[in-house]
Amino acid sequence: MGEFITHSGTISNDFVAQSHQLGHLLYWHKQGRNSIQVRQEKSLRWLLINDTLQSVVELNHPEHLLFPHLKAFAQRWQQVTPPTSVLELGLGAGAIRDYLGTLYPECHITTVDNNPDVIHCYKRYFGGDPLCDVNCVDVFKALQQNKRYDWIILDLFSEMEPPLFLFQHRFYRLLRAAINEGGRLYINFLSDHESQLKQLQHLLITNFGKKPRIEPVNDYANILIEVKR
Repeated sequence: MGEFITHSGTISNDFVAQSHQLGHLLYWHKQGRNSIQVRQEKSLRWLLINDTLQSVVELNHPEHLLFPHLKAFAQRWQQVTPPTSVLELGLGAGAIRDYLGTLYPECHITTVDNNPDVIHCYKRYFGGDPLCDVNCVDVFKALQQNKRYDWIILDLFSEMEPPLFLFQHRFYRLLRAAINEGGRLYINFLSDHESQLKQLQHLLITNFGKKPRIEPVNDYANILIEVKR
């Protein structure tokens, strides 16, 4: 698998493209039109939804971030005040949880995902503590619980097309209300259409009252967005 790891320690584009064929299958579940797989090769284990790579971890070092966009996020996170509470919207294989839990052991991390099978895979195949604060609820319900967080990290993409609520004012009003003063919202944004990025930027400016920081990830479709409350 060494040929699929770049000199910077992240997975390559070739790995992303071929991940549904590489390694050996540990788990497969299909319900309706959606299928979930867990695959492994040597020390790497990864999660796919409909053959689209969601998350990949190094089993011996789950705190290592192997996606380039997560490496870029980590550089930002290390430059700001450490959080005491984080809400993560979208679980995947738990790469963000594992990293934050290692870097900030005193921080309470709450994760929300609306797919119970993804949560099952995290706890069964990716070392997730059975008692960890991972909840199978809708994101709107999670944001309406009158709780506040230092950071909210939004990484909800199962495939390229973003969820529709990502372009609704109500969603950003709820996000802002759930962030402590001086806290931050981080979004991993994927889109083929520049107009969607402009629309998202407008929504953030309107609801947060300030222009977000936007940073494309070189050679990847990911766009990192950060805005401070």
